Amino acid sequence: MLEIIRESEGAAIAVPEGEIQETLSEVWREKHWWICPEGAACLAAIPQLLDGGLIRPGDQVVSFNTGSLEKYLPDLRHLLL
Repeated sequence: MLEIIRESEGAAIAVPEGEIQETLSEVWREKHWWICPEGAACLAAIPQLLDGGLIRPGDQVVSFNTGSLEKYLPDLRHLLL
């Protein structure tokens, strides 16, 4: 994976669990979308990408959310309150 990222001049970003949970809660409050934690991690990475100059304000960014929060509800229900 890292070889492909390097060859494509891409990037890999680590997002702290707290930021993932905060983003998940924010998306629920603002949009009422049940995004999965993996999708929330993609959105939570955007500020880091901006700060690192990997994307610029005004760039179009696509984030795929391929899962639902439903299977995580027993552990993450408190984030939806």
